[in-house]
Amino acid sequence: MVISAAVDGGKLIGYFNLPWFAWGSAEMNLGDTMEYNTLVRVTSPYDRLATAIIKLFVHYNVRPIGFVFVAQLN
Repeated sequence: MVISAAVDGGKLIGYFNLPWFAWGSAEMNLGDTMEYNTLVRVTSPYDRLATAIIKLFVHYNVRPIGFVFVAQLN
């Protein structure tokens, strides 16, 4: 069984009750809204992605921010 970084990261983020804005993931476990109750899925056209993220952060008054990118190489 392979556990992705999104699953582990989501549990850590949920433990600290922090909002988690995720662009997307193929991980099926993230559909469990009881386990990942701070997850907000974000989808926007690529040319408007930065504007969408900034508006979300301003709306929810999120400071400071951090980005995590994990490339899964097979």
